[in-house]
Amino acid sequence: MNFVEQADIGLGVPGIPAADLMQALPVAIYTVDGQGRITFFNEAAAELWGHRPVIGRDLWCGSWKLRHLDGRDMAHDECPMAVALREGRDVLWDQAIAERPDGELVPFRAHPRLLRDEAGNVVGAINTLLDLRTQTLGDEARMRLAAIVESSMDAIVSKDINGIITSWNDAAERLFGYTPAEAIGRPVTMLIPPDRLNEEVSIISRIRAGERVPSYETMRLRK
Repeated sequence: MNFVEQADIGLGVPGIPAADLMQALPVAIYTVDGQGRITFFNEAAAELWGHRPVIGRDLWCGSWKLRHLDGRDMAHDECPMAVALREGRDVLWDQAIAERPDGELVPFRAHPRLLRDEAGNVVGAINTLLDLRTQTLGDEARMRLAAIVESSMDAIVSKDINGIITSWNDAAERLFGYTPAEAIGRPVTMLIPPDRLNEEVSIISRIRAGERVPSYETMRLRK
C-alpha cells in the first residue's frame, strides 16, 4: 500500500481515492517512502519535470536533472526532499531549477513535508512543487539578485524578522565553515559569541521599527 492509498480514509471525500484527487490538482505533487523512493506523482508533476520517473526506483525527485538557482548542477540527494528526509524536518519552500530532457529550465519552489506513523516515526514524505515560470517581474528580479549574491566574494547571509537564516552564499560557507544545508533554517545567533548576543537583539529591534542598521565592526564564530 503506498502513501496515497493510506491517506484515503482521512480526505473526507467518500468514494474518491486520494490518488484521483491528487491527479485532479493543478499543482505538482509527489510522495516518497522512507528511503526516498518515489511512490506516487501526479500529471502536474510529470509536466513540470518533462519526465516520468520510475515508481519504486527513482529517488528524491522526478526531475531529469536539477540545478541550483545560480545554474550549478544539483545532485538529486541535495534536493529539498532529500534534505527533509536526511535532516528529519519539513523544508519551507526551498527553490531549485528542474532541467527537462528538451533543455528547458523550470524554476520551482518545493515544500516537502514528512509523513509519520502513529508512533511518530518518519515513513516517507509528500512534496508540493510550485512552478515559477509564471512568476512576476519582481520575482525574476529577486532571482537575479540571488544569483548576484551567490557569486559575490563577500559573505552574504539573509535572515527573517525572527533571526532565522534564510540564505547563505558560497563566501559565507568559506568564512564560517557551515554549508547552506547546515545553516539555513537555524538561528543566526549560532554565529554570535555569547558576550555579543545583545547586538542581535538591537539589530532585530531596529529592523522591526523600520530603521536602517549602519555598518559596524564585530566578531563572529566559525564552525
